[in-house]
Amino acid sequence: MSNRYKIYPEFNFGVSKLEPGVKSFEELYRLAKVFREDTDFPKVYYQLTDMRGCFFNFDISKLSSMASLIEEYQSLDNQKLGVYIINKPVETAYVQLFFNSLKYKRESCSTLEKAHSLLKLPVSFAEFNKMIDI
Repeated sequence: MSNRYKIYPEFNFGVSKLEPGVKSFEELYRLAKVFREDTDFPKVYYQLTDMRGCFFNFDISKLSSMASLIEEYQSLDNQKLGVYIINKPVETAYVQLFFNSLKYKRESCSTLEKAHSLLKLPVSFAEFNKMIDI
């Protein structure tokens, strides 16, 4: 398993999933960039980023570079909501600080049920689980 993403243009939904374990800033940045460079990225209105089981191994000051990446692709970005599933306390704090540097709506949670509820996609929870099993 590796860091990966999938876009479902018919649902205006994209999911990115990080392999559990220690994550460098470069890994996170690379996945965010390749996701934004996908030709279907402008069709993503709702995004799920699954970071369960991840531990961050980088200085918190690097988060400004991630915010800059998001700003760089803003002309292609049609997201109405991004939801991050994260279940580690320190990493949750990193994500919340990252959210504070953005102008866009982001939410975090620790369970798939909550993510499904927040995203309000027109799919059952069972179908949602299949879609995010990438």
